[in-house]
Amino acid sequence: MIQSFAYMRSLMLLLASLALASAQTATERLNRLLREAVLIDTHVDTPWYIVDEGYNLGEEHSYNQADIPRLRRGHVGAVFFGIPVEPQNFPSHLWIPRALELIDAVHQQARQHASDLEVALTAEDIRRIHRAGKVAALMGVEGGHMIQDSLPMLRNYYRLGVRYMTLTHFKTNDWADSSADVAAHNGLSAFGREVVREMNRLGMMVDISHVSDKTFYDALEVSRAPVIASHSSLRALCDIPRNMSDDMIRALASKGGVVNINFNVAYLDRKAYDAFAQFRDQRDRDIADMLGLNGGNSRRWEMKRAIQERYRAELPKVGIDAALRMIDHAVKVAGADHVGFGSDFDGVSGMVPAGMEDVSKYPELVRGLIGMGYPDEDIRKIMGENLLRVMRAVEEAAEK
Repeated sequence: MIQSFAYMRSLMLLLASLALASAQTATERLNRLLREAVLIDTHVDTPWYIVDEGYNLGEEHSYNQADIPRLRRGHVGAVFFGIPVEPQNFPSHLWIPRALELIDAVHQQARQHASDLEVALTAEDIRRIHRAGKVAALMGVEGGHMIQDSLPMLRNYYRLGVRYMTLTHFKTNDWADSSADVAAHNGLSAFGREVVREMNRLGMMVDISHVSDKTFYDALEVSRAPVIASHSSLRALCDIPRNMSDDMIRALASKGGVVNINFNVAYLDRKAYDAFAQFRDQRDRDIADMLGLNGGNSRRWEMKRAIQERYRAELPKVGIDAALRMIDHAVKVAGADHVGFGSDFDGVSGMVPAGMEDVSKYPELVRGLIGMGYPDEDIRKIMGENLLRVMRAVEEAAEK
């Protein structure tokens, strides 16, 4: 009996030590990956808060999802800041002026916080800035309506540092159909195809998030370089038009592209999407009414967030595991070479998963990939190497 007890005690100690060693190994892997890998988020919409609210990236905030202190804690190496001028909320004559304001805001924040933030123009810039211990700031125009059918305007955006353009936003424009609107062109018009070719020539990534299925396949056919989905999720797990089918992500991968997974809970979980669809219009009316009555009130943006929070509380609970499942499914369908992160932080009214509330939580997402058995090589690809590869390919395809 004594020998049996001693044996069991030894076995328990051995199992405990093995569990501790395994935990230490996982933590060591996590810390090494966060220290060495370039973590890239391909879509964060903070610029509109900088312009409208005087939001300072250098200060840590208790609201919204991105600022420099939280980017630092999240070990984020590069951010593509979205330049969104929503066609349903701004008259057409303000699309370009508003876009230029948002672009200027990113440059000004980089100037004001030069020890932490630097604008990057190339894949090599991202690596250089990361090695210097800073966060690389890039930009993506969200919606082709913002060129107002002008290739010179597209070229000007490129000169100002824009490195991808989403072909549509929530509305079909004059040359491309949106997934959220009525089709008018059966995909890309002749001019839309010319836009894609000009983006290739410049070295600007073609982004197919928000586009209709036919627009997606047309863009894939026309583009000489890989294309990206900067912030899209998957229909196999949340069947909505805004998400991509398995056939679409396989086609994207066949041309070397990357789907960067969106963390909007309404795109991760169908029940959350259905709940959001029920209250979205009323929520937006409540916000519009409040802003109309409080145009000079310094607390109006805080009041707007309170309305968003009240409606957000009606959503079913969605956790970080939903984002991990989406990433895992994309890898299983398209391969680890074709998946990345495109959170849509600051663009989804705070509708983000529990455990993935802001950019500081990226270590938990990486920890989750380790726990799912992903090897370090694949995690590095998903964290940012895939996006860097696409950027290099787009740069190489450009006409010098």
